[in-house]
Amino acid sequence: MLKIAKSVEYSIFALRYIHYNSNTLCVSAKEISEKENIPFELLAKLLQKMVRKGLVVSQQGNKGGYTLAVSPDNLSLLEIINSLDQNIQLTNCMFEGATKDDCGRLVDCCIRNPMSKIQNRLLDVFGSTKLSELI
Repeated sequence: MLKIAKSVEYSIFALRYIHYNSNTLCVSAKEISEKENIPFELLAKLLQKMVRKGLVVSQQGNKGGYTLAVSPDNLSLLEIINSLDQNIQLTNCMFEGATKDDCGRLVDCCIRNPMSKIQNRLLDVFGSTKLSELI
């Protein structure tokens, strides 16, 4: 069953919190963690990944914290997922470079092509769903 990873869910909560609470100031990871009930260590790692991918901006110092680098209208769910090194994958063979170790039926699978079409549709939906729709 397709399921969004907890890290993606937490990241959406964090991005939402940053969006609504960083009008003039940065929002600290500690504040986000406490208000959104996200484990601090995990949140810190997720925010670092999103900083590296350019989704949020980190400011150091006494009044440091995080602000959005991208408007919620221009940030897709797929970009969030990809920034966290997560994948949308319906089956074990739905990635480039899949081998027989991933699926014993890889060579003669009768559902791989139809599943691939569904996978592509999901990618389109996730790519066209903006953060603004989620928050």
